[in-house]
Amino acid sequence: MLSRQEHQRLIDIERHLRATDPDLARSLSAFPDSRRARRQLAAAVVAVMVAAVLAGLGVLILS
Repeated sequence: MLSRQEHQRLIDIERHLRATDPDLARSLSAFPDSRRARRQLAAAVVAVMVAAVLAGLGVLILS
């Protein structure tokens, strides 16, 4: 847990970053939440596996 002073310092740093480099501040605030990133990765893996199985079935059926 952060002390009140540490928390205030982080707020000041964030405010300074937004003022001096708004593009970086925007990209950092848009950083994907780790749960969401894991779900997207899992969905991508499942999609690739399904595509591979379908491609394999297609090769077996056509040969």
